[in-house]
Amino acid sequence: MYKNILITTAADNNSNVVQKIDVARKLADEDSTIQIISVMERIPPYIAPSLPSDYRETTAQRIKDGIQKKIGDEHYEIHVVEGNAAHQVVKFAKRNGVDCIIISSNRPGFPDHFMGSTALNVVRQATCTVTVVR
Repeated sequence: MYKNILITTAADNNSNVVQKIDVARKLADEDSTIQIISVMERIPPYIAPSLPSDYRETTAQRIKDGIQKKIGDEHYEIHVVEGNAAHQVVKFAKRNGVDCIIISSNRPGFPDHFMGSTALNVVRQATCTVTVVR
């Protein structure tokens, strides 16, 4: 069905990444690529000087380790990028020829009607199929 699937997971909460992997397997062909992406929010410039020089690298590694712990022996390429979550997911998908993005969505609350959720923004901006998992 899909050849290049991208699973999104939040840097601070990757609790349902295994569920998304199950969905990806159902949507994948035998020779498909499944990748995982997590987006760290950008550090404000006024805070960056007070952080250790290797903050980004150690944080990215900690995120990768957390995801790997959740998925166990599964071996998927894990990417950690920095910036606005929706923008970075869509940008990564376009650059890497992703044909299906799998993303979570919580039930929208009152603030989401004004700001929009990451999932909603990915659905609006992506040029490929987006599968939303609850």
